[in-house]
Amino acid sequence: MDWAVALILALASLVWSAIAISSSPGLSRYDEWTYIDYAQRISQGEIPVQGDELTEYARQAWSCRGMEGDIRGVTPPPCEEVGERPAGEWPFEGENYNAFHPPLYFAFAGLIGQAFDGAGADFTDGARTASAILAAAGAAAVYLAVRQWGVGRRNSAGATFVATSAPALAQSAAIVHNDAASMLAGAAAVWIGARIFRHGNHGWLLPLIITALISSTRTMSVVTLLAVGALSFVVALRGDDRWRRVKPSLAIAAGTMVPYVLWTAFQNSRRPDDYVPAITGLSTEPFDAGSLPTVVNSIVGGGAPWGLTSPAGDWYLHPDLDSGLLTGWSWVLYAVFLVLLPVALYVAIKGRADIRHLAILVLLLPAFTALIVQAREILSNDAHFRAISGRYSITAVPMYAAFLGVLSERHAGELLRNWLLLGFGTAGFTALLLSPFV
Repeated sequence: MDWAVALILALASLVWSAIAISSSPGLSRYDEWTYIDYAQRISQGEIPVQGDELTEYARQAWSCRGMEGDIRGVTPPPCEEVGERPAGEWPFEGENYNAFHPPLYFAFAGLIGQAFDGAGADFTDGARTASAILAAAGAAAVYLAVRQWGVGRRNSAGATFVATSAPALAQSAAIVHNDAASMLAGAAAVWIGARIFRHGNHGWLLPLIITALISSTRTMSVVTLLAVGALSFVVALRGDDRWRRVKPSLAIAAGTMVPYVLWTAFQNSRRPDDYVPAITGLSTEPFDAGSLPTVVNSIVGGGAPWGLTSPAGDWYLHPDLDSGLLTGWSWVLYAVFLVLLPVALYVAIKGRADIRHLAILVLLLPAFTALIVQAREILSNDAHFRAISGRYSITAVPMYAAFLGVLSERHAGELLRNWLLLGFGTAGFTALLLSPFV
């Protein structure tokens, strides 16, 4: 029965992706042009490096599909002039500044894109379909992971609909972007968290393999799993049989760092020493001692991604997909995620052991994510973010949804326990499906 429900949820996710892909042919401001370039190059046996000019195909997709607005006052040249214009006339000087990302997602997107191209369809639609497949697999995985926390089918399905209807996750299910793996990565964190904290399984091999796959897909997508590993490490040090209980944490750390270090060293060795990305300064500033208050505020203050999904600026949805209906839902979801923070604090102090750990993760994830993002930017580029967008925390959404599922299962009356979360999640997902048409 669980696999049947998971399949239904995956199909529902695919329905959304099909609607979104057909309704918004224009490229997403999530740098989709760079990811199209990466996927297309790798499908032809070439690994791009930061600073490469976008291929003519990527520039054509950008100009001919269009993009709303401009970037720093620059818009893509007209579609009919793509072949005549130099790459430098596109926004960000027509360069691929995102080639530092690991290759796994792009290999998959390139494979599906080439299959579409070979069948006479468009490569970009094929690569977007690859994202839809990953998001659908993520929806099924979130349901199955929430079930591991002892949550019933109705509440697990409701929690999955809540996660699926979060705007940033919904957008990543319909564009060429390695954020498409975020639902799977979040589900992995929920599942491994249940494995360790609820079932007492301290095996290391599966956490190592899963983390390495995520780290090879999108480095930031591993943050929620890193939080699980960090909490597991602290808990293991406080108990008996420490060596056995600390193994999953060490496996998660190794699975994160080994692919990241190897890939970063490889790409950095190919990048020009004096290269400065054209996107520099768009959302970052140089780091110095005077930046510390801003950095601290972005980690534990108002600049941190509390609530994960703030419509005021923490997520982007293509205008063809957005609506007043969906914006209203997004504010509701944002408020619910904010309310979960004091609830999680109470549960962390008073709750049972297993749910207490889940509550601690809900409390820590926004600040933990911001810490990782800022540390990476400071160490890699000697710069810092002025604020941390909730987009960087979208792998935490399944963890928040799991916490909603557990609360609904254990701390509600029978009628609420059976139907409230399912109704809430279904309403949000319905708003998402209707949004392109209203």
